[in-house]
Amino acid sequence: MIASFISSHGWDTKNLKVPESLPALIQTDSRKAGPGWWFVPIIGENHDGHDFIDKACELGADGFLYARSHASKFKPQYLARGIAVDDTFKAIQDLAQWWRAQHPSCKVIGITGSSGKTSVKELCAEMLKSLALTLKTAGSLNNELGVPLTLLQLKSEHKFAAIEMGARHKGDIAFLTNIVRQNVGVLINVGSAHVGEFGSREQILAAKMEIADADSSVYFRDDERIHAAMQNKAKKSLSFGRHPEADVRIVSDSCDDQGQLQIQLMIKGEAKSFVLPYFHEVYGLNVACVLSIALSLNLPIDACIDGLKSYNGIKGRFQVHRLPTYTLIDDAYNANPQSMHAGLGTLRKAFPKQRKVLILGDMRELGEETEHAHREIGSYCAKDIKPELLVTVGESSQWMHEAAFQEGLSREQLEHYASVDEVLPKLKSIVGRGDLLYVKASNGLKLFKIIDTLLAT
Repeated sequence: MIASFISSHGWDTKNLKVPESLPALIQTDSRKAGPGWWFVPIIGENHDGHDFIDKACELGADGFLYARSHASKFKPQYLARGIAVDDTFKAIQDLAQWWRAQHPSCKVIGITGSSGKTSVKELCAEMLKSLALTLKTAGSLNNELGVPLTLLQLKSEHKFAAIEMGARHKGDIAFLTNIVRQNVGVLINVGSAHVGEFGSREQILAAKMEIADADSSVYFRDDERIHAAMQNKAKKSLSFGRHPEADVRIVSDSCDDQGQLQIQLMIKGEAKSFVLPYFHEVYGLNVACVLSIALSLNLPIDACIDGLKSYNGIKGRFQVHRLPTYTLIDDAYNANPQSMHAGLGTLRKAFPKQRKVLILGDMRELGEETEHAHREIGSYCAKDIKPELLVTVGESSQWMHEAAFQEGLSREQLEHYASVDEVLPKLKSIVGRGDLLYVKASNGLKLFKIIDTLLAT
């Protein structure tokens, strides 16, 4: 079968014997491309992977792909181990699309939204793997390269795959859908993330709605715009949320004194109450979302609920570290106005008595909403969170700093730094101001350095 694919796509193997399992053997990091692997060089903005073909071959890679136009980039002696293609990036996408088609029995869940994609993907995968072998997107590799690389890991034993799908432009999800062919398309929400690139929330909705090109769709019922769009586009749909008409409806969700989520749902009219050993303000919606996925796949709901109990969080996404003298909450992976509000709101609910120190950085890619969004968060911190200390990091967060002062925080309760590297030497005095330290910003601010530093001491 692989020979037929190679022939149909015009790849030149030079009579090289190609294994049927080639897709599962692909490696784009030459340092890991030893025996048993096939190296595929990617041409990026700052490097050309073809420069590392010789290294991959020296490490014992079984073979490699290369762009015909880049044959001079490696030693002629390795030519017999290479497959010539027009474009290595597209070759990976084409191979992934074909490989997915070879696994029709695997139920694939495509997940998108303005925020929360990775958390829902991880929760979904945790639920599904309790029932059968499940593939999931590693980290947040949700773009036009990460998604194909994930699909190339499909094995015949996989019964499910939870695939995170991101979009920066209209058409991105449609492009990925053509590769993934998800059985269930999931739209978590539509917020203002990347509004600077899309231009408006309406255009974001149009882009995210491309996920509904699936046999079944799951969506957030509380957003009437999404509901109306799903009625017009989705073949079959199930909804989740707090709306009275949601198929999986949250009746109540709260944090108990053990930091656990107590939740009551109505699932197609049947009441379900249970406790999960973790809490976040958005976890109620996330749980309702993944149980809607279970419903769409006709899975046993009680078994799926049991599977959710083994979830233990994700690095950088409200992961709680209970250290000897204080609690550190790592929410440093990313931030937009919705997730920032959710994280801070969770602090308020789950840790009402602790003295709090906040280290908050810029929320990026907000376009014209940038100043307003940062001022709003600063105001919210001052009026509702009332931290012992608010540390802001980055250029845009100066507006957060100013708004917090205007709403009542004193100069002694406020510090501002241009970069994370300026914060690191001050950590000892910053941590000493509270029983709890919360860290959040867009990933480009690299506030993970704060987490790594504190966990290493």
